[in-house]
Amino acid sequence: MKPSRLFLPVLMIGLVHQTAAAESLSDAERESIESRIQSLQTELRQLRGRLRDDSPSAHGTDMPAGDHQEPELEESVAERRMLERESERNPFAITTHRRNYLLPLSYTARPSDRTLSSGQDEASADRMEMQFQFSAKFELIDDQLPANGDLYFGYTQRSWWQAYNTDASSPFRETNYEPEIFADFDNDWTIAGWTNIHNRISLNHQSNGRSGDMSRSWNRLILTSTFVNDTWAVSLAPFWRIPESEGDDDNPDIERFVGYGDVTVARRLFDDHEASLMWRGNPDSGHMGAQFDYSWPLFGKIRGHVLYYHGYGDSLIDYDRSVHRLGVGFSLNPLFSSGEFER
Repeated sequence: MKPSRLFLPVLMIGLVHQTAAAESLSDAERESIESRIQSLQTELRQLRGRLRDDSPSAHGTDMPAGDHQEPELEESVAERRMLERESERNPFAITTHRRNYLLPLSYTARPSDRTLSSGQDEASADRMEMQFQFSAKFELIDDQLPANGDLYFGYTQRSWWQAYNTDASSPFRETNYEPEIFADFDNDWTIAGWTNIHNRISLNHQSNGRSGDMSRSWNRLILTSTFVNDTWAVSLAPFWRIPESEGDDDNPDIERFVGYGDVTVARRLFDDHEASLMWRGNPDSGHMGAQFDYSWPLFGKIRGHVLYYHGYGDSLIDYDRSVHRLGVGFSLNPLFSSGEFER
């Protein structure tokens, strides 16, 4: 074969080899480029922080409200929401829902003995027990509801465990199971300096999984709206109880003690400390309940956590008893991790 006839095949083979190498190089660079983008985003946030620290307001000079940069809390919530959405693009992703915590030391002034009785055996509850909550959600429909809403299935389980009560075989004194299906809608509507960042409507079931006289359960339709202003956040969560027949209703008077919704006020302190106060109850009947939470970073993603509850509605079995409870332990997800402010 003449050299001129060899040139074209050799040239084509070379071009194919170069194209394959280029495609391979492009794939190899993808991870590096994404890493670089994340580094640039981090650097951009640091530069914004330096500008914020050097702003006239930081030096004591008055500045018109319209000239303030976007509040840090709103940026943080929005950023974490974006990260959560990115994670949920994985069809098998499960993300945190409400707080996840473990309180190895949870002291109650007057613990209930209701659920520790078994047949003829009577056992008394210890004042010191362990309390923990697990909460996760799974996205069912992404961005397909009206107003770009998302549909989720969520599950929360809260337990009070008599771990140190060896005389009674360390039983679980109470566990509340709370599956729900809900639609989430992000928002940026602002009024009087407060930004409505998140709205939710949920169909919620809560029960303690028991039978007979110890059975407690109810179904609710809950509307939750969250507002933020600088380092403050407010969550309003009114609910409507779905009626049950008299024969099926385990707790017909629960609204007299728990009321018709929860109100939560939260604030970020000292960079990454978080404090919140949740209030519920029925003023007409004089039955109220409140929960105070304080958390702070310890190491890695672990946070120290203090929880204090006073009043009615601490658990389903004790919804009609006034409880004084103080717990100390650990939590995982920050309160502001996804724009939700629920215990």
